[in-house]
Amino acid sequence: MNQELVTYIVLGSESRLKNIKLPSANKYEEYLLANFSSNASYQNQLDDLVTRSKGEVVVFLPPSSFPNIEAKEALKKIALIGLSSWGWFEYSLKRKNILQNIKKITTLVRSIPDIEQGIFFTKRLYFSIGGSGSFSSETFSEISKRLYSRIDPQKPLPALIIRTKNLKLN
Repeated sequence: MNQELVTYIVLGSESRLKNIKLPSANKYEEYLLANFSSNASYQNQLDDLVTRSKGEVVVFLPPSSFPNIEAKEALKKIALIGLSSWGWFEYSLKRKNILQNIKKITTLVRSIPDIEQGIFFTKRLYFSIGGSGSFSSETFSEISKRLYSRIDPQKPLPALIIRTKNLKLN
């Protein structure tokens, strides 16, 4: 079995991610930067990163956002169980504004997470649905639909720790 149980992939362009400081990797976690380039499709880049990842659970994170200790422990448990699962993180209660309230309602109604929430899934489930699908302006829309076609999501994990207000991928 792999030592790394969880792989965190931080999404963004090379210019956006060049100053991102990743947490220290340990025997349970691996951190990768997506570094999207314009000369290759996002879908192929994501599929390649997930293929190369060592963890049983893969987490797509927005730039400058990382799970708290409670969420990390939950992800390790999901990886140890070995069953196919997926889900996302709650919205931060500390950041309250009208736009975020609208996004919360949209997530509840459509059950599709927003980029600032992040998304996690087991590697086996990701490949059983054929990868991420088309990567559009609604970042997690296609992958959520594909994951829903297999199983229902887990209860959302605690909110990500966000270290910046700029959550654009470019």
